[in-house]
Amino acid sequence: MNRDKKIAFILAPFLLIGGWVATDLYLESEDSPTQLFQLEATGECRLFDGDCILQSGDMQVNVTDAQGLTRVNTSYPSDRVALSLVYRDGQEVIYDLEQLANPQYWERQTDIRDAMAGSSKADMLRIVVQVKGKNFFGEFSPAGSK
Repeated sequence: MNRDKKIAFILAPFLLIGGWVATDLYLESEDSPTQLFQLEATGECRLFDGDCILQSGDMQVNVTDAQGLTRVNTSYPSDRVALSLVYRDGQEVIYDLEQLANPQYWERQTDIRDAMAGSSKADMLRIVVQVKGKNFFGEFSPAGSK
């Protein structure tokens, strides 16, 4: 066996693995169409009692509000979570939640309790959870908010 064949046999596995990794990275970076999934409440959504679970397939989202701190826990690590408060006159206030140490836990100070329970100016909440190009959207009215 000559010197060129020896070098080819030594380099071939590295080139094979490098090509496989490069192909995987290329396919992952390509823009794929955005997917939208509907989140539905699994029962009565009691946001202020800590019992509001929304679900779409395997994805579960738990939304709670205590002392003005709104928390969202997801069953999968999420890239972004946004919650919006929809008023009766059509106005909408959007809250981008902040990620905690784990990308499954999100929170932010909001005035949802005052807007829904107090003066009853708002009656609907919307939530969007983004997970790797997939968007989960839910619209609900918390029980006991009126």
